[in-house]
Amino acid sequence: MPSDGRKGRTAFLFSAGASPPSGTGRELRSQFPVFAETLDEICARLDPYLELPLECVMSAAAGSRTAALLDRAPFAGPAVFALQVAQCRLLESWGVRPDVVFGQAAGRMAAAYAAGVFSLADACHAVGTLARLLGGLAETAGRACPDGMLDAYGRTLATLHPRAPRLTLVCDGTARPVGAETAEPDFWVRHAPLRLADAVAPLHRDGVRTWLELGPGDVLARLLPDVLPDGAASVFALSRDWAELRSGTDAGPEAGQG
Repeated sequence: MPSDGRKGRTAFLFSAGASPPSGTGRELRSQFPVFAETLDEICARLDPYLELPLECVMSAAAGSRTAALLDRAPFAGPAVFALQVAQCRLLESWGVRPDVVFGQAAGRMAAAYAAGVFSLADACHAVGTLARLLGGLAETAGRACPDGMLDAYGRTLATLHPRAPRLTLVCDGTARPVGAETAEPDFWVRHAPLRLADAVAPLHRDGVRTWLELGPGDVLARLLPDVLPDGAASVFALSRDWAELRSGTDAGPEAGQG
């Protein structure tokens, strides 16, 4: 990672943001086999829950009816999850690893996987089940999910086998590190996300100085400079800064310091 002379901890931010546009990740897929292989693996795990193969939807031509499915929650959530996990694996292959992970709304499950709470199989089962439940609903844009659907999702979560986080995992509902509550299905079902400033301020106090957003865009990366002290952070979004991040890891052992 490019260095500007600062020392400190690194946080991976798994954002929710908007639906990924068609072709998201195409450039990374073409250049980095580890990204392509991971994305294919996760899509294959999620396909049984979806009406169409996820990779076909993600790679569909812009403006097509298939690409438009990414604007629907049953495909948007799995696509963001698959993209974020593949990005995380790519960063690991470059030697870039987090000290802290934070997941915002739809990015929460990818963050939990990165922190070691869920196996990939369990995380995909959770993401896929939620997508299937959402697909069974009429379009409900702007309205909360019905309690019955959340209860059904909770029953699926109760069958999983969560572990204690091996990295600091910060909850977007409390802005505090997560502990034993990862074993409670309700923890993953019902949250009212806080403002970004509420979540990042304690991380900054704990020494985080490099912030790296994973996901289809740079939603959080663009907001961070406004909620952190001036000159206190190095901020990256993998979707826009991957070439800079890659060149930084090639620069030597000091390059990982943000």
